[in-house]
Order: sequence, then C-alpha cells, then structure tokens
Amino acid sequence: MHRAIRALLGSRWPLLGMAGAVAAVVVAVVIVATGGSLAEAALALLLGLTLVGLVVVGASAREAEQRARKTEKQLKTLGDSIQAVATSVQAVEARQNDPSGGPLAAIIGAQRLDAAVRHDELVALHHELRADLHATLTEGQLAELSALANLYAMLGADDEVPAFGGFAASPRTVLRLASLVRRLPSDALIVECGSGSSTVWLALACRRAGKGRVVALEHHELYAGRTREALARHGLEDVAEVRVAPLEPVTVGGEKHDWYAAPQWTDLRGIDLLFVDGPPGSVGPRSRYPAFPLLATALDDGAIVALDDAQRQDEADIAADWLAETVDGVRLADDEVVGRTRFFIASRA
Repeated sequence: MHRAIRALLGSRWPLLGMAGAVAAVVVAVVIVATGGSLAEAALALLLGLTLVGLVVVGASAREAEQRARKTEKQLKTLGDSIQAVATSVQAVEARQNDPSGGPLAAIIGAQRLDAAVRHDELVALHHELRADLHATLTEGQLAELSALANLYAMLGADDEVPAFGGFAASPRTVLRLASLVRRLPSDALIVECGSGSSTVWLALACRRAGKGRVVALEHHELYAGRTREALARHGLEDVAEVRVAPLEPVTVGGEKHDWYAAPQWTDLRGIDLLFVDGPPGSVGPRSRYPAFPLLATALDDGAIVALDDAQRQDEADIAADWLAETVDGVRLADDEVVGRTRFFIASRA
C-alpha cells in the first residue's frame, strides 16, 4: 500500500506537502479571524509545521538514497576493474612461466627486430644525405657560404642587402675587400666600377671601421637606383654614393672601348682601393681594360686594385697587360687570387 501511494505521488510529494502546509496556515488564520478557538488555530499551525518537516526530511532521505545508489554503482565499477586487472596479471604471469616466452615474448622480439631494421635504414639514409650534400656543394660553394656567414657576423647587416649571384661579386671577394678596409688610411677612398651588394658591404665595412668612403660608378640607372635604396635602408648615404656614369667611347692603348663617362670620375684622387667589377662583359671584349690606364694617376702609392671574374679569358688577358704596363710611373704587381678575383698592388716608380 505504501509503495503504491509513493509510486502514485512520486516527485509530487514535496509540492503536495508544501501545499498542505500552506493550507494549514490559511485555516489557522481563518479560525483566528472568525473568532474561533485558539487551540484549533494552534493545532492547524502545528499540522502545517509538521508537513514542512516531513517535506524536508523526505527531500533529505531522497538525496541520501540517490547518493547511496551512485556510490553502489561506483563500487561495482571499481570491483569490475580490479577483477579485470587481476585477470590480466594472471595472464601475464602465465605467459612469463611459459618456457617458450609465449605471445608476449614474440611481440617484444618482433618489436626489437623492427627497431633494429629501422635503425639500419636511418643510418643508411644519413650516409646517403651526406654523400648528396658533398656531391651537390663543391668545396668552393662551401667556402662561399662560409664567407657569407662571416660577413654577417663581422659587419652585422640589420636590413636587407642585395643578393649575391648573377653579376654580383662573390661573398669570398667581398669578405676580403671588407677586411682590407680596416688596413686603409683614415681618409681612404674606395672606388668601385659597377654597383650592387658589394657597394653596400663596403659601406658597412667603412662604417664599422669608422673611416673611408665609397664611390661607385654605375652605367645602368636601374641598378644605381636599387643600390642607392639599399644604402638608404642601412643609413649609409654619408659613407657611400652611387654615380650614374653612362658609357661613352674611349680609345686606350690603341683599343676602342665603351667606358664610364669621364665627368663622373675625373675628380677622384687618392684612391686606396679600386674594385673593377664593371662594365659587364656583354658591353664588349676586354670591357674592363680601361680601368687601370685611365685611373692609374688617381691611385695612391700602395693602393690595392682588384679585378673580378679573373677566371675568364678576357680578364686574364687584361691582367697580363696591366702587369706589363707602366702608366705615368705607376705599375701593378701581383698580390693574390681570392675566389674569382685577382688582387694587385700599385706602386710609383
């Protein structure tokens, strides 16, 4: 009977209990208001309080029952887990007691074999990559990469520098030129035939050394503009300038050449470092030959002259002619070859 009533009422019991309590209070108020017995009013209030107490007790009991069921379910799950672990441990112990090692030993052995094979494959791949690297990069290329790293470490370029490659001087050449800047006089003048990344690096070297200035002669306005922009990015306008010098016909040593317009270089005196990296070979045969005959009188005693692309036949012939000539008492002597650049020392008779 109790269960039937409980099932009928279900979760409505708290609501019904509170409604009964409110009704009892209302009845007590009505009794008092109509002049009824105070005892009856008190009994009605007592009934209301009793109903409130039953609602509270019932709610607490229901909550305790739900907690008990939840705890029972958790204990059952924990027991099942413990039983599963115990079963697994027994299975492992049984396999370990198997003289043949059982399936577990077979799995471990297979994994070890796979790891050994993979190790051998990785070692073979490592050797293959090393061989490919040495086959791809020659000793010369590795030297150029090393020189480029040294340039950045030594001069600390903090913005974009025109890329090497193409007609640009190589990193090894530029590294040697930048190193020479430290040995030049405090008022050193560096003149470059052509412009580009080497102009920026030489200007950076001057700023780092706290001396010298760079003047670059460039016949191509587009390249001159790019070099000026690069100098401006590094704030080097005070130590380097690029002069646009269109090529004009000139006769030197009985040969006709197209070389930089005279008004752009006739004011240059006291050159301590002359880097000849232009005009390009596409201008004509022996296009760089006029550099020494035309600028010899502007060279200081002991000045350094560098001729780029010395491995080409035209430049090899130019170097031979320079070494054989004396221009206004100025001669050149061989110094060294760095990468593809040949260095000379100028002296006055």
